[in-house]
Amino acid sequence: MTGIEERLRDALAARAESVRDDGRPRRLPAPRERSSGARWRAPLAVAAAILIVVAATVAVTRTVTSPAPAVRPTPATWAPPIEQVWPGTVHEIPAKGPGGAMFMPDVFVSDRVVVGRGYPKRQPDEIWSYDLDKRTFTRIAQLEKRSPPFSPTVFGDGHLAWSSIRGPMKEVWTVPVKGGVPRRIFSDRATVIRDNMVLGIRRMAIADGMVVWSPDEGGVHRAPLKGGKATLIDGTKGYSLVEWPWAGSPRNDNLADDFSWRPVEHLKNVLTGERRDVVPPSGRTSWTDCGVTWCFNGSEAWRRDGTGLRKLPGSTHGELGSGRFVRLLQAASGKQAIGMHDLATGRTGRLFQVSTRTTLHLRDGIAWFQTERDTLVLVDLSAIGR
Repeated sequence: MTGIEERLRDALAARAESVRDDGRPRRLPAPRERSSGARWRAPLAVAAAILIVVAATVAVTRTVTSPAPAVRPTPATWAPPIEQVWPGTVHEIPAKGPGGAMFMPDVFVSDRVVVGRGYPKRQPDEIWSYDLDKRTFTRIAQLEKRSPPFSPTVFGDGHLAWSSIRGPMKEVWTVPVKGGVPRRIFSDRATVIRDNMVLGIRRMAIADGMVVWSPDEGGVHRAPLKGGKATLIDGTKGYSLVEWPWAGSPRNDNLADDFSWRPVEHLKNVLTGERRDVVPPSGRTSWTDCGVTWCFNGSEAWRRDGTGLRKLPGSTHGELGSGRFVRLLQAASGKQAIGMHDLATGRTGRLFQVSTRTTLHLRDGIAWFQTERDTLVLVDLSAIGR
């Protein structure tokens, strides 16, 4: 291509971009005769003629082509009701048990029986079970009045376990799920920090005939269900229980001045010593929470190794339940609803429309909320996918 041709190409492109489309076709001018002595003006004449042709072509093309319809975003929709997404996992039970005391569910001990605490006033004084088939409550144990549960009840190996604070002491208690007298298997002085805040035991599990737990100060401890000395598991100082047998670091540091949540970056299997460090996807430098397999922030989720990044169908916050479930806020038609989202399958079930009176409680194995009819809706998370 010659220099003149290059300049001509650039001129044509620039002129075509500057043509204003008023919707009317252009008429081409009649050709004029050239004098024999005007040969040197030929390139300019050719350029002018071509410019007019290009301009007319652009104008005609824009005129006869119908404009594309405006693309409107598809209205956001809520997920289907959770009982349609996971049939058989949603149950509605009375909110009040014996004597009119409020019932706070903690754990499913089978697919038909849920266990929780009875609150006659502001503190629980009994542990109950509720049978979904018989529609009845049964008292499992009477609690020490000076030692109300500090953490939700956990279940395993035919036993229940919970922690409590009694005076200056933090304690671990157990009882057979079939009923009996609670037994204290661990007691130690609790740490008191500013504003008289007492640090206790929040994360617990029962496995292999042992109760395992992490106090707020960190470390993974264990004690036999049948009784015996509680010990700190080797190599767990600075770690906290995530999901037995996995412990994580850094822990939720309640001793920090800002009381901030620090997501688990490093995992250690306390039985085998295997380690797994979090690997965020490209461009992600922070996240809300990480379990053994899944991590998430307010709008995305991915596997701990950084793979499987995907957008969530709503916004979320808080912690993981059972290592794979998150609360999800969805908006549609100016209203909002709370749902349960499964990171493992990508499925979401709607629970209820947002109101000031309804709160979703999410724990390992169970999610629940109270309705305006004075009943509780339970979701057996342990039954999803099993």
